[in-house]
Amino acid sequence: MKIVIDLRSLSSGTISGVENYCLNLLDNLFKLDHKNQYTLFNNSFSKLKLGDFHYVNSTIKDSRLPNKLINLALKSKVLNLEKLTGEFDILFMPNLNQFNVRKNAKVVLTVHDLSPVVTPEFYDIKRRVWHKFLNYKSSFQRADVLLAVSESTKNALINFFGIDSHTITVTSPGLVLIIFHPNLAIDEQRSVRNIYGLPGEFILFLNTIEPRKNLINLINGYEKLDCSASLVIAGRLGWKFRSVFKQINKSKKSAKIKYIGYVEEKHKPALIKLAKVLVYPSFYEGFGFQALEAMAIGTPVIASQLTSLPEVVGDAGLLVNPYNVDDISKSLKQILEITNLRKLLEQKGYKQSEQFVWSKTAENTLKILNSVST
Repeated sequence: MKIVIDLRSLSSGTISGVENYCLNLLDNLFKLDHKNQYTLFNNSFSKLKLGDFHYVNSTIKDSRLPNKLINLALKSKVLNLEKLTGEFDILFMPNLNQFNVRKNAKVVLTVHDLSPVVTPEFYDIKRRVWHKFLNYKSSFQRADVLLAVSESTKNALINFFGIDSHTITVTSPGLVLIIFHPNLAIDEQRSVRNIYGLPGEFILFLNTIEPRKNLINLINGYEKLDCSASLVIAGRLGWKFRSVFKQINKSKKSAKIKYIGYVEEKHKPALIKLAKVLVYPSFYEGFGFQALEAMAIGTPVIASQLTSLPEVVGDAGLLVNPYNVDDISKSLKQILEITNLRKLLEQKGYKQSEQFVWSKTAENTLKILNSVST
């Protein structure tokens, strides 16, 4: 069976949840499947190296056409993906993008989150136009199977788009335990502390700087604390981020709030390990990798009680109302001051994180790919 995997989502140059999903799923999928033939479609001026996926049953098809031109041609049905990749039985899209395929081709599409539809107020005009251009509903209806990364995403597909539940399968992402584990070398931690100029004791926010991530309420909650810990903010700049920095500048604790920018993947485990607590107060999330990574490392987690995060965290972290600043502040105070609570969450976090395994994600995905071809 010939399967094309659309890897246009890897062209950003940074690693976020979607890129993490693509890279780890494919690595495990190719280790598992030696029968099907895979073509990895990449459209970028930076070529994907075959060494990234060194398996004999996978090849890379590079295209260097401008993405705007490809998207417009696919949207208007002037072009279909077969002309770029060759004939295939199944198109697997690890993330939604513009596509057009022949009528008898099967389509499997992973849906990470539906925040552009559920919470459009958190996006700028440029991204709202792009999301409208994608035409979510027609894409979801064209797919033979939708892989939802959480029950929350599945429910949103049903409630907002009227998708038949029988076409949706929940396949949770996994965790690389050889990278995210509690026994990180002291030298590695010391190196990361020096690279980013980290304070001695700190609360960590590790996410894209955008309104949906609810950083302003975290800053306001931190202001209410009487503690020695600093607040470290890490992540790439998204959109509508200026209000966050205005809030920091006018904060009475601005001297103890430190923005360190985008953190390289290789530095993330040590950064999380050094933190007293990781806070994930988003208004909406399709999954929640950082919470999962923190639990595996042994760093306590405070997460929003909305959308998918309760599925990821379970009872292994403190869940808060993201709209309630006092709730956020109270939870921070508890974790910073109650040693027994930190130890309890640490132990529960290890067990909770063990439920999320990439090999299992790949196994479930392969079952779906094989089933749609029959």
